[in-house]
Amino acid sequence: MNEVIAILLVVAVFNPVRRRSEVPVDQRQVAVGAGLALVAFMALGLAGGTLLDWLDITVPTFRVAVGLVVAVVAVKDVFTAPPTGGPVEPGLSGAVAPVFFPVLFRPEAALVAVLVGADAAPGWLLVGATLALLDPVFWAERSRNARMDRALGAAISVAAIALAVDLLVDGVFAL
Repeated sequence: MNEVIAILLVVAVFNPVRRRSEVPVDQRQVAVGAGLALVAFMALGLAGGTLLDWLDITVPTFRVAVGLVVAVVAVKDVFTAPPTGGPVEPGLSGAVAPVFFPVLFRPEAALVAVLVGADAAPGWLLVGATLALLDPVFWAERSRNARMDRALGAAISVAAIALAVDLLVDGVFAL
């Protein structure tokens, strides 16, 4: 996997613009949740090759599987409005749930973390995840434009669909 594709894939799958509407306005909670998500992504990325070996899954096969999951999630994101966040408990418990999980640490992003760690390098995962996670932290306490966020989120989802197709094609031709 190309380094640029790896970074773009991580950012597109995470889709930080869609995540903005789900995070609370407390920037500290979002920063703690983003830090936890970054640690979890890096752990998955560092263990990616070992995990795939342990499960006896080849990288091309996993590429196809991740491409299918990313395509389905991205198509759903194109046609649905970004969800709005609900009430969040103050303090660390609010940073863990719902900020860390299920908003920032998502199943499709975890699959991409394993793939990028196994196929490219964990360093590229770190770059992509950091770029993706800084956006919700930065925008947590700022005014949000729901219309613009929906349009940008849909555009990033379309990019995720294109990257998913690239994963599918690469995976199929590498089998």
